[in-house]
Amino acid sequence: MEDKARLLAVSSESSSDWLHAIPVPSLGLKLDPMTLKISCGLRLGSTLCHQYQCICGVMVESNGRHGLSCRLNVSSVMSRHNNVNNLLKRALVQAKIPATTEPVGLSRKDGKRPDGLTLVTWKKGKCLLWDFTCADTVCQSYVKECSRVAGAAAEFREKVKNSHYKELEGDYCFFPIAVETFGSWGSESHKLVKEIGKKVMEETGEKRSSFYLFQNISIAIQRGNASCVLGTIPHSEGLDEIFEFVTFGDDSERSEGSVT
Repeated sequence: MEDKARLLAVSSESSSDWLHAIPVPSLGLKLDPMTLKISCGLRLGSTLCHQYQCICGVMVESNGRHGLSCRLNVSSVMSRHNNVNNLLKRALVQAKIPATTEPVGLSRKDGKRPDGLTLVTWKKGKCLLWDFTCADTVCQSYVKECSRVAGAAAEFREKVKNSHYKELEGDYCFFPIAVETFGSWGSESHKLVKEIGKKVMEETGEKRSSFYLFQNISIAIQRGNASCVLGTIPHSEGLDEIFEFVTFGDDSERSEGSVT
């Protein structure tokens, strides 16, 4: 069931955009070797590691997928979350639409704030309000539906986000941005990002603006996935301490030799 969900997800629209990106470091489009290895391994369902115990106590299988939904990977999840929101903000600014992330003064009934807001109107005299979420395609909560329909988890997250921001719909044009770890997009989310890309094209004249925006977001998802997978590995000391000790020892020996 997990493999079927994976295959459906990686075959869906825009899920493979990261593979088409030209690896230009200055544009943030180059993946480091370990991230590339993990991204390809997850996509192909191949062996990524030897089985070991996660820091949360769960045994991690050789496919390494546990890290994508591990409850202790908060820092990795937040890093991916912030990266995608910054990409959306930068795209809007490039389209000459001022925007901000974590807007102050706006909150849901539960006290949580949206991820972004345009400072000028988007449609029908309302500013654009968005909130990003990334669902794990193969986690137990979604894998059954995702094995039937690609993007089922993203579609579900869109509905949840819409219900959370229902009270703000009268004053703002709200859109959820829902994507999955294996690349599938929710229909509303895909439509919005396409529209942002179109506005960038109208401003800059670059006909592939939408594709480049999807590429950047796709790469941010892959980086987040790799960080989540690596985040489950128990901490162990590196060689830095040994190198420092050896260097100090060599200096001491030379110093003693010079005195005698």
